[in-house]
Order: sequence, then C-alpha cells, then structure tokens
Amino acid sequence: MTNPQVPTLIRRTIATLAVAGAAAAAALVPAGPALADPDNANTLHIVLDCGSLGTVDAVFELSSADAFHVVGMSSNFLWKSLDFVTPDGQTGRIERGVQGHGHPLVTCTYTGAVSGNRYTATGFFTP
Repeated sequence: MTNPQVPTLIRRTIATLAVAGAAAAAALVPAGPALADPDNANTLHIVLDCGSLGTVDAVFELSSADAFHVVGMSSNFLWKSLDFVTPDGQTGRIERGVQGHGHPLVTCTYTGAVSGNRYTATGFFTP
C-alpha cells in the first residue's frame, strides 16, 4: 500500500503488521495457548467487541502483531484480516494467510488505543 495520501505513520504501521503477519504465516506453527498476559511498555490494552459473542478484554503486544492475548485466559485471537478507518477517514485492509484449522471465524471490532483508528478484525480464538 503506497498511497501518498496515507500518513507516514500509518504506512509504517501497515508495513510492520504486514511483515509480522507474513513471518508468522511462513512459520506455519499452530497457535498455542498464551502463557501469560503481556504487560510492558509495548502492550496496548483493548476491548474486542465480538457482537453476539460479547466483549473480550485483550492485550496487543506490539512486538507480536499477529495475535491479541485474551486477558485472564490461555486463549489468543488470531486475525486473518484487519480493516481500519483512521480518524480522518482513510481506509485500509491487511490480510494474512493464516488458516483457522477448523476454528469458526469471528468478526470483532475495536478502537486503537493510541491511533484512535476503528478496526474490524476477522479471525479465530485459539483453545
């Protein structure tokens, strides 16, 4: 995505997420349970609104852009696609090749803790 109208920070974020997603998909390692909720300077706390499934408190580790760790559980939400709308109306989409291996796909929304972007993530919860 090289749209010159998209601010540099957003392009960098998209590039970082895309590289991290490609690396995770290339590894082809099945998702395992989260051992602990990350909590450091690179951790962003969010609330995933998964519609009829309810809301889920999660954390997003900036160094691990492929999963949201469900707070208080040994589960992750791995996203396959991530759509976003910036506060000024710019839109974009990031897609990953990760497969759900039989897990049902779920669509959740959240607002970026720092960016204020509105996100729609489609993915699955690990056991």
